[in-house]
Amino acid sequence: MITISTVGVPNTIRKLASHKLQSTLALSLHASNQKLREKIVPSAKSYPLDAIMKDCKHYFLETGRRVSFEYTLLAGVNDTVELAMELAELLHEWGPGYHVNLIPFNPIESSDYQRPYKKSVLAFSEALESRKITVSIRQTRGLDASAACGQLRNEFQKTPLLAGSGDVESQLKMAVAS
Repeated sequence: MITISTVGVPNTIRKLASHKLQSTLALSLHASNQKLREKIVPSAKSYPLDAIMKDCKHYFLETGRRVSFEYTLLAGVNDTVELAMELAELLHEWGPGYHVNLIPFNPIESSDYQRPYKKSVLAFSEALESRKITVSIRQTRGLDASAACGQLRNEFQKTPLLAGSGDVESQLKMAVAS
């Protein structure tokens, strides 16, 4: 199974639907309203939520394949029951053909965001389920080794490696030394 992930570029989703691929569309939603989404996903300023939702509905109607809305839960930011209810309302407004994948944030040193408490994750999930939203909670693996989803990165690299330079080891040594 192929999954195509996107932050949601209007009209691109519509074009993708016209190909009628047997793939899952995963939209990085992370918020139930435009204002909060812009705070969490900076590129959302260029892509109105209504246009994205309209294209996701078109994708479902055109392909018959449900859309998976990826929702990273951030403690104290987007993890309240009220926002879960707002999300349910948004999804019901745009019709059937969706699934919500809740992803508890995996902390990294350089982030201001925190991982939500398990009870917040469960309350959010239960609020969605109470409104007949199909939901799953991604199980985190590798958190204890800082190797979970979103945590793998080169914390020492200050400059990007040059593509095709061939001597990656020397570049890494220079990046660490600087």
